Amino acid sequence: MQILSESVMKNSVSIIFFLLLFCQILAQKTLMVEKIGTTRRYFFKEEDYCKIRAARPDTMIAGKLWDIGANSITISSMRPYQVRLQDITSVYKKFYFPTKFGRLIGIGGVGIFAIITINHLINNEQVFTPDMFIISGSMLALSAISLSLSEKRCRIGNSWKVKILDIRIR
Repeated sequence: MQILSESVMKNSVSIIFFLLLFCQILAQKTLMVEKIGTTRRYFFKEEDYCKIRAARPDTMIAGKLWDIGANSITISSMRPYQVRLQDITSVYKKFYFPTKFGRLIGIGGVGIFAIITINHLINNEQVFTPDMFIISGSMLALSAISLSLSEKRCRIGNSWKVKILDIRIR
């Protein structure tokens, strides 16, 4: 009985090993935006958020990366748009930490403003005071700065290139 369970275990381990190996062989394609001469590279895989500016038609397309073909990509926003690699003029890379930080600081600034306003109303004090505008205004300014720096524009041309890789980069 124990010999049977050892052979079953060996077979199941070998099947799992071959399935994992097979999954790596059939990996998805990856869109890579790289700066020539440096080590800066941004990778996009399917279902990632992608924002690009295309030359034909001259539009800004933002949405999920639906499909990566041999020489074109499909971005799905309201409807899927297929864009050739030669028509891409800019790719916008979104950094999630500054976006999240900016949103949280903005919510905090509005919250502090509301709390100070309610406190002044309860205590029968002057509602709008300089400290209220300094604290909440500085938080809202920090939020605006963080949100404006959360996206990098990569102009495709002499310094930035778009490539499609046949391997999956995590």
